[in-house]
Order: sequence, then C-alpha cells, then structure tokens
Amino acid sequence: MAEESPLLAVSGVSYRYGSFNALTEVSFEANPGELIALVGRNGAGKSTLLKSIAGWTRPSDGEVTIMGKTVAKNEREIRQHVVLVPDTPPFYDELTAWEHLQFNAQANRKRDWEEHAEDLLDKYGLINNRDAFPFAFSRGMRYKLALCMALLIEPKILLLDEPLGPLDPVSADDLWRELNGHRDDGMTILLSSHQLPPDAHPDRYLILEEGEVIGEGTPDELRAQFGLKGAITLDDLLRSVIRARRDAEIEEEEADA
Repeated sequence: MAEESPLLAVSGVSYRYGSFNALTEVSFEANPGELIALVGRNGAGKSTLLKSIAGWTRPSDGEVTIMGKTVAKNEREIRQHVVLVPDTPPFYDELTAWEHLQFNAQANRKRDWEEHAEDLLDKYGLINNRDAFPFAFSRGMRYKLALCMALLIEPKILLLDEPLGPLDPVSADDLWRELNGHRDDGMTILLSSHQLPPDAHPDRYLILEEGEVIGEGTPDELRAQFGLKGAITLDDLLRSVIRARRDAEIEEEEADA
C-alpha cells in the first residue's frame, strides 16, 4: 500500500526578490489537525513563505504540494482548501461587513451560509457591526472580519500572518482558544507571530532566520535541544535558537581559518 501524502508539503522552496534571497530551500510537512507557529525576526521570510504556500507568489525554486497536488499547477482547485489572512487584510469600501461575507460565500459557492456567518460575527464580537463598513473599523476589528470570511469557507489549511498583533490581550486569548478548537476539528493552522499568549502551546514551532529554517520541533523537543528550563516562551526560544546559530557559524569560521 502506498504511503499517504501529507496534507501540506513544502519542498526546497526558495524565493528571490532580485538578488535578495527571501527564502532558501525551506522544507517541512504538515498534517491535518496541526497548529504550527512560524516564528522569526522581522524580515526572516515568514510572510513570503505563507504567500508561497497559498499560491499568492510562485517560488523561484522548489514546490508546494497540498493533498498531493502541486499548487503551481492546480491553483484554482487548491484555493478552495487554503485561505491566507494577511497582516493587513484588504476590503472593498463599498461593501458592509455582512456584504463581504455574502460575497465570499457566493464566490466560493457556499450554500446555506447565513447562519454560519451570523455565528462567526457573534463569536468575534462583530454582530452589532454587520451593516457597518470595514473602513470605519479598528485594525483589530478588520482582522476579525477577515478571520470570519476565512472561516466561513471552512478551509483545510488556514494561514494567518501576524493574527495576534492587532488584537488586545483578551481578544488574543479568545482567538487562540478558537484556533485550538478548529485544530481539534481537523483544520491545519500555520500562523506567523512575534508574540503568543502566555498559555499558548502550538504543536510545533518552525523558526526562520534570514530565509532559512534554523529550528523545528515540538515545544518539548526544542526545550531539550536548547537547554530551556520550565515553560517555554517565544522570546526565550528565539534568543536560544539564534544564539546557537551564531555560535555554530563562529565555530565554522574558526575551523576554516
């Protein structure tokens, strides 16, 4: 019996902006029901990687496959199963919040979507703003509306670029609980973030630095690998991984000298 393909496979993906390497041979896999935190400093390549997975940009080298199909060759079909919410979601000035949900449902041929849309707006505290225009919303409210639009489609893979940045601490905690619920229902979630709620525990971390994966694993695996004690925090993790990378580079330079 042939081995089943992972839901998502990123294989040797590189991306160049002119002479600048935004991503260099990034590879990893993800399966249904995983919540993966993509972390790294500014300019590490997190947003570029998410856009490459979603099919918004085409890698310079390597490939992304979803359900065993290459994104570059099956873009229309793949987009039914993958949704990316960027850090600054765009909206139409002429449409209300509810009309955005209606447009999204119809574009994706969703039937009997109205009750689900109302539940999402209520869950994310936007039900009283359903007839308002997103340009009048706060940044956090706009991101919540974009989340509602994404979740209305019920994608197999949800990609979130800095979802916690625009949110207040209470909303960030609420969102993390919601994401855990979707993960438990089988959705694969890959999010980039500079910060996580204190009680947030992703299934895996994927750590990028200058476009390369320099660390990957569960919190326990990374804690053991980098000698971290007690509860792992994102700040501690980044500092430890980047320090280990620098030490390795110094040792290599000294060995070559």
